[in-house]
Amino acid sequence: MSINRQDEMLKELERAIQGLETPDALSIRKASVEPYIDADGEPALRALLVVEGVGEGGWPADLTHSFRRQVNRLAAEKNLDEYVYVTLFTEQEFQDRERADDMAEYDSTTAIDRALREDQQGGQ
Repeated sequence: MSINRQDEMLKELERAIQGLETPDALSIRKASVEPYIDADGEPALRALLVVEGVGEGGWPADLTHSFRRQVNRLAAEKNLDEYVYVTLFTEQEFQDRERADDMAEYDSTTAIDRALREDQQGGQ
């Protein structure tokens, strides 16, 4: 599958996920689906869902299992062969995750830039 076609299929899956029926006044505020390599080295997908309406102590196991089952059913309906790993976040958890990712990217870029400068200075 071409990269453009894969991106299109993932966007379609994201839209379908956002339209899922949710119990107990929960709502999916955002869905993001991306390619993923699982622990066995197999290609998979990862769906990150921002869910509004979390109760004290997080989400019940039956709710998270239901989301996983529904998301994988949607993926199969869209002819996606990969298993979809689903992670639920509150809005705050997702924002914190994005900030941590931004800092990690900044730190990695800074370390790479420093190594390149040192390499260039050593080669002159």
